[in-house]
Amino acid sequence: MRKFRRGWPFWSLILVVLIGGFFAGLSATSYFQAKAAVKPINQSKNEYRNQTKATHITSEMIKQYTKDFKLEKEWIHKQQEKAFAWRNMNEISQSPAKPTKPAKPAKDIATAPPAKKDKTTPALPVKKTSKPGKSKQETTKPANSGKNKKTVYLTFDDGPSAITGDIISLLEKHSFKATFFMIDGNIHRYPEAAKLMVKSGEAVGLHSVSHDVKRFYASAHSVLGELTQNQHTLKEASGVETYLIRTPYGSIPGMKPEYRKAVDEAGYLMWDWNIDSKDWYYKDGRYVNSVIEQLNRMNHHQGPIVILLHERNETLAHLPKLLDYLSKHGYVSQAIDSSMTPYQFHAR
Repeated sequence: MRKFRRGWPFWSLILVVLIGGFFAGLSATSYFQAKAAVKPINQSKNEYRNQTKATHITSEMIKQYTKDFKLEKEWIHKQQEKAFAWRNMNEISQSPAKPTKPAKPAKDIATAPPAKKDKTTPALPVKKTSKPGKSKQETTKPANSGKNKKTVYLTFDDGPSAITGDIISLLEKHSFKATFFMIDGNIHRYPEAAKLMVKSGEAVGLHSVSHDVKRFYASAHSVLGELTQNQHTLKEASGVETYLIRTPYGSIPGMKPEYRKAVDEAGYLMWDWNIDSKDWYYKDGRYVNSVIEQLNRMNHHQGPIVILLHERNETLAHLPKLLDYLSKHGYVSQAIDSSMTPYQFHAR
């Protein structure tokens, strides 16, 4: 009995220490686990804050990104067209020009569906008859007909515009003529400019209503529908019913075989180009150097040399330099007429 009483405090102390240590260990373990769990959460919060701060997009950034995207998209389209143009230009330069194959126009394209060709009777190479209001566009001589002159065909897309008169004035200083492919809405905005083109002896052509790839090239019906409306609008504004056309961004790759057939049966004459000035891309005087370089590579080209330009303020600003170069180097610019075989891109 004495031993139990004497040993009791000792073993009690040991037991208390063990129990205290056990609970202390549990508390420490819980503390460190909680701390470890909180650390990644705080780290994630900090990363989220930093990411949010880093990826904050202002309205100016959005505008810049949108502008860059549009330029890149336009550049891709034009580069593709340029590749096709140069490939076909080399092909044509190695072979003689094809004989003229005039398309038979529909009798009244503005109010009636496209005329159907007789499948059983082969087309004969008959001379194209004059249409009402088109006589001014059929007076141009064939390409390179002069003995000492080289002919180019300056073409301006996307007009008419507020600067159409200035472009024509510059052309007249050099006794040059050009061809203007016009968008429907711009004809409504600048009808007097369209009249001035005809009065000055320039050739006028169609360039769609929407100028939108998806809408214009949706089907053969959409292609003919836009051209018909475009033709009707131009005739109301200028008195000329034209069959010269240039499709948005050129005929490759949008113009499928069935579209080409429909356009041909409707009597339209589709023109592409073999020199892209890239004025739409450079937006400064570099486009003039681009034209000159391409001209020098086409010294022995036998077919028509068709130069793509646009009715832009930047193009107008440097147009005198281009026209001066052409004049000094023996070039003349003529308007396209319906007796000529159109230059077109050809897919392989």
